[in-house]
Amino acid sequence: MSGTNIILAMDNDTEALKINQILSSGNCRPLTLFNWKNPQWEISNSEKNGQQVSSGNSTSNMVDTTSLDLDSVDLIIMDEELQENIELKTFLEGSNNINSTYNIPRILITSNSDCKDPERIDLKEKQICLSRPYNPRELLLTVESAFYKKNMELTLKEREDQYRILIENADDPIAMINYQGEFLLVNKSAAIFFSCEEEKFLGKTMWEIFPQEQADSQMKSIRTVIETGTGRIIESKTVIKGKEYYFSTNIQPIPVKNGGIGAVQLIARDITPMKKVQHALEKSEEKFREVFNNANDGISLHHIDNGLPGNFCEVNDVVCQRLGYTKEELLLMGPQDIINKETKEKMPEVMKKLSLNKSATFEAVQFTKEGKLITTEISNHLFDLQGKEMIMSITRDISERKKSENQLLRILAGIEGTGDAIGIAMSDGSHFYQNKSFNKLFGYKVEELNIPMGPVKLFKDKELGRYIFQTIMNGNSWDGELEMTDKSERIFPVHIQANAIKNKNDSVIGLIYVLDDITERKRVEYALKTSEEKFRNLAQTAVDAIIIIDCEEKIVFSNSSLERIFDYREEEILGEYLETLIPQRHMEDFQVKLDFFHQHDRELGNVFESFGLRKDGSEFPLEMSLNTWKTEGDVYTTLIIRDITQRKLNEFKFKMREDIFQLMAHNIEEVFWIIDPLTGQILYMNPAYKKIWGQNIETLYQNPRSWIESMHPEDKEEFISYIFGKNGRTIKHRENIECRVIRPDGEVRWIKVRAFPVINQNKEIYRRIGIATDISKVRNMGNNIGKQ
Repeated sequence: MSGTNIILAMDNDTEALKINQILSSGNCRPLTLFNWKNPQWEISNSEKNGQQVSSGNSTSNMVDTTSLDLDSVDLIIMDEELQENIELKTFLEGSNNINSTYNIPRILITSNSDCKDPERIDLKEKQICLSRPYNPRELLLTVESAFYKKNMELTLKEREDQYRILIENADDPIAMINYQGEFLLVNKSAAIFFSCEEEKFLGKTMWEIFPQEQADSQMKSIRTVIETGTGRIIESKTVIKGKEYYFSTNIQPIPVKNGGIGAVQLIARDITPMKKVQHALEKSEEKFREVFNNANDGISLHHIDNGLPGNFCEVNDVVCQRLGYTKEELLLMGPQDIINKETKEKMPEVMKKLSLNKSATFEAVQFTKEGKLITTEISNHLFDLQGKEMIMSITRDISERKKSENQLLRILAGIEGTGDAIGIAMSDGSHFYQNKSFNKLFGYKVEELNIPMGPVKLFKDKELGRYIFQTIMNGNSWDGELEMTDKSERIFPVHIQANAIKNKNDSVIGLIYVLDDITERKRVEYALKTSEEKFRNLAQTAVDAIIIIDCEEKIVFSNSSLERIFDYREEEILGEYLETLIPQRHMEDFQVKLDFFHQHDRELGNVFESFGLRKDGSEFPLEMSLNTWKTEGDVYTTLIIRDITQRKLNEFKFKMREDIFQLMAHNIEEVFWIIDPLTGQILYMNPAYKKIWGQNIETLYQNPRSWIESMHPEDKEEFISYIFGKNGRTIKHRENIECRVIRPDGEVRWIKVRAFPVINQNKEIYRRIGIATDISKVRNMGNNIGKQ
């Protein structure tokens, strides 16, 4: 702080000398010491009082105040008693620059007991209070605070000046307006734009500058910003001197000292030229869209993304109507989102052709929003738009044209692709067509069967084969299972369905028959029959009740254990609903659990508990596991039911024993603990621990060694050996030991400890249990008797 100028005005000489000493020792150099009791204060006065003044390079830094320039003063330290001193006021207010005096920070030395906080700052008077008594450090810190505050104010003023310069020289109109709509500030640009001097704006309201409707609209936005404290940008039309202007106005809140919002700052940008261009573009675009949307074909524009069609940037109404999407939905998609897999696969080749020739025409299959397929012919054209490559697609629906072409192909493809063997014969029974599956099944070529009644050789029973052909040629049909033979004379079962082919006159001109090799089905049926027999044998010998219900929750199977558990015979329960076995008052909860497992893809063996209802009306707890499965389109659920009455009784007994243990452990006076013999970890400690050890159980669990560390040093080793055993093994049995506990408050408690191991069925120690009894009173009584 060297080089500073401080005026010291104190009512007490001794205190003035003390302050001078403190400032000097803190590297302060006060240039003026002003004493109102003795203006001719000399060094001899300080010596008489036993004080030694040292400041900088001289023993005294007193100067004549009449020649002092207040602009060079950095700080005033004054006694509160001199605040109203006429001479001091005259001196301070007699400066040529009155404002400079009020800008000098002040430290007011006060005896007011209510002003003991050296940080109390009077912003209005620019002063800091320092209450007596104070020490040198408090004085120096207060001086530092005063200088820091002054520097901050100077910095703030500089930034305010910079901000004002920026505001005044901004090209955009800028104004500050309060909640009442009064102009607090406008810059030159705003004044010039509205042909009004800056001074004339101040004090005026929005309604005096703008028409009522526009002022109301602007003030609604301004008050919203002030109330919410959140800025906003608005666009508005304004009429100035009969002309329309468009402004984009940025409204931001201006906070006040108390943390609230007192006004807003508006920065308005004239966007009138941009709006005129925008209106012209809108008219041009309107004409374009009229042509664009009234075209017969679908028209779309899309980007190119990594060599493939990117997202749509424009589509006409035909595309939207044809595909069933809204325009907004399509603009989030691209051509590849509406074409099938086959069309996607040929897109790289189409894009390559498009890049070379600037155009490409191809067929594509598109699908609508509902999944309907549309065959289209697409003509793509490549062009540049603002430096970017774009594709214009003109799409024509050719679905009807392709429908007829594809119908025959689909029929042929279906016949060739089916797994069933299909043969077509003339009216004399000679073959003229058979599909691939027919060739694979029988091993004959069509030429080998192209003779009258040639296919009869495929039947194991030739007479049956002739009968079937004759039935069909008479205009009837035949459907059934029989055995046939292939070229290698292998005999196998098939299902055959044969029908006559008739012309427009209803005359039979041929026949078609479809054959399905059912060898595997027959094998599966046999395996299922065998498996069903095994299941029934297993189910009938199971201890648990097993039932199967269909999708309507009707019982379609039950085993013999159901009668033992529910007292229903199989013939009594089959066909009944599952609710027959569930008590009515538990039915709702049971149905919720059952529906949950049905509606979720759960793993096999899911188990839940409920209650069962016997035939005699008695109820019992049960455990049920279920598994849902399908066969031939039907859904079935297997339920395995177990009577858990005994288990629930055991659980209840165990819970009762546990409750009794907890009740006993929480109410006995002795400390009771359980220890793991392998790790030495405390598994349980009852609440009586706090009464003897004087510590919370939570502290013990946080520091498991704390109860051992509380033992008297002379007893600790014996205590550890007794409750844990030497080297983890059971020590020689001792009935009990007596030892001392030193509580946190220093009190010593005598305890009698009994510990013993708990042996499991394998004759291993799996727990160590201990009980500690407070015998301090007995020991103290014995000691007192001994002393007597």
